Amino acid sequence: MPRADYLEREIELRRFLDVQLEGRYCIPRFYGDKPDFGDMDVLVESQPDWGERRLELMRALSVSEFKTAGHVFSVVYRGLQTDFFFVPQRYLESTYTFMSFNDLGNLLGRMVRRFDLKYGEQGLSYVYRREESHYKADLELTQDFGRVCEFLGLEYARWEAGFDTLESLFEWTIASPYFSVAPYLDDLSGSLERRMKDRPTIQKFVSWLEHKGISQRPHFEERENYLPLIKATFPEARLEEQIALEQQKEAQAKDFAAKFSGNLVMRLLPHLQGKALGEFIVALKTSVPHFQEFVLETEQDALERYILEFYRIGADGHFS
Repeated sequence: MPRADYLEREIELRRFLDVQLEGRYCIPRFYGDKPDFGDMDVLVESQPDWGERRLELMRALSVSEFKTAGHVFSVVYRGLQTDFFFVPQRYLESTYTFMSFNDLGNLLGRMVRRFDLKYGEQGLSYVYRREESHYKADLELTQDFGRVCEFLGLEYARWEAGFDTLESLFEWTIASPYFSVAPYLDDLSGSLERRMKDRPTIQKFVSWLEHKGISQRPHFEERENYLPLIKATFPEARLEEQIALEQQKEAQAKDFAAKFSGNLVMRLLPHLQGKALGEFIVALKTSVPHFQEFVLETEQDALERYILEFYRIGADGHFS
């Protein structure tokens, strides 16, 4: 939709939402000379009664076309697809920041990966990974975008003022001493190639880097070497305590796997196979509250007796 038509609809919708959802919604920002728009995003603070409330809002807007996909409620408002994202109050501001200025949030998200960090709708997080599995957890650091900019060496006031053009947005991004062209120019396959197909701004950014001859490639240390810096930069996040808790969970998971597994059940009940085996394990895990704690606190012999007894009690054909 051309810019003028889009702005007309955004102004109308803001007037309506200022009355209906005062202080509980945001519409992400865009760069100054953006010529056209594919849709409009509206972030709304989620409430328990949104199922009924959103239908009331749609009736008041005379909207008849809509669909729901997860936490997104899409409607057609005066010919423009308008997506309402229902967001927990805690993350309304950080989601607004992440989604503003096209794909700027994604560009910053790719930049912070070098430090085992993640930037997204819930702000900046440290990605904790277990050594011997695919398990990972996002440990929150901050939802304050000013702090994120400070960490990356970017001028927050410049972001607050906004960007007149897409090029000025790109120039602001590469001003970080941590920006590298490597993820964009060295390997255009995989996730970046897919992202470029779906996100024209990413494609424009890559073309802009090539056209401008941007070549900066700062030297990076091993990722784990940045952990002390991250802890010192975000002391209020108590990252050391969060990591210690994850390590404790990891140790418990290893102890649990050593005491209980599908192989143990098959050894004790070798005739159980396929679907029956799966159903039995599911039922067993729900037979007591906090099954992992139960396993960890129970001696191995007693645990095996419990499994056999649980099967005997429920073995009236249900698991066979």
